[in-house]
Amino acid sequence: MPHTVVAEHERDALLEQGFLTVTALFTAAEVAEVAVELDRLFESFPALPATSVLDLGATGGDFGSDVPEILYPSVLSPALRRSAVFRRSRALARQVLGPGTWFRFDHSIRKPPGCGFETVWHQDRVHKRSGLAERRLNVWVPMGGVGTRDGCMRYVPRSHLGGVLAHEEVPGRRGALRTVGVDESTAVDCPLPVGGAAMHLFETVHSAHPNLGEGTRTAWILQFTRPRAVVPAAGLAHQGIHWWRTRSWRSR
Repeated sequence: MPHTVVAEHERDALLEQGFLTVTALFTAAEVAEVAVELDRLFESFPALPATSVLDLGATGGDFGSDVPEILYPSVLSPALRRSAVFRRSRALARQVLGPGTWFRFDHSIRKPPGCGFETVWHQDRVHKRSGLAERRLNVWVPMGGVGTRDGCMRYVPRSHLGGVLAHEEVPGRRGALRTVGVDESTAVDCPLPVGGAAMHLFETVHSAHPNLGEGTRTAWILQFTRPRAVVPAAGLAHQGIHWWRTRSWRSR
């Protein structure tokens, strides 16, 4: 029986609605441990390997100045994989998805103070290249308290039940794909205190507000999957390739 992290009624609500927020999943000290590692990486953003960085902001802006994103920060900083936040998130994913759930991917997105860029409505599954059947869960962990003004997450309830929806490119935004025809009147904002987390399924339509506050909004996002037998090998191979490509930076 998987370790119980959330109550069964919360797990049921997640599977029914496609998302769930938990206000006290971690302690402030556990989050601070992760924040130190992520701050160190973002401070080194210009020097990170090119395969490890993106910017989700404007195509015409200076790269890394709008919405910097770090791919596989746990490869660049292995301490993240040893953290209580990682271990509890993995246990949560196994409770939700079942035994055999694997860690698939992680990334961190930072929105500086006054960042006017929202994370556009999208489904994570639209970025999936493989046609193999699998279930995934994302755990979104902010490094500080977040409200609607600070860039908290937003979800469209039960949107995971409609399959993969049509998406379109967003003019002037780097690599952004936006779900077509989202009814924002049904959207639910998900503010969180320090130690809270938001989670959603692979097909759930979601976005995040701009950060119009005075503090930096940094989030660590961990993705777990319960796949067919072939997918764990593919996922480990993907992580291994990224580890190999970043070896020069990590050896400094």
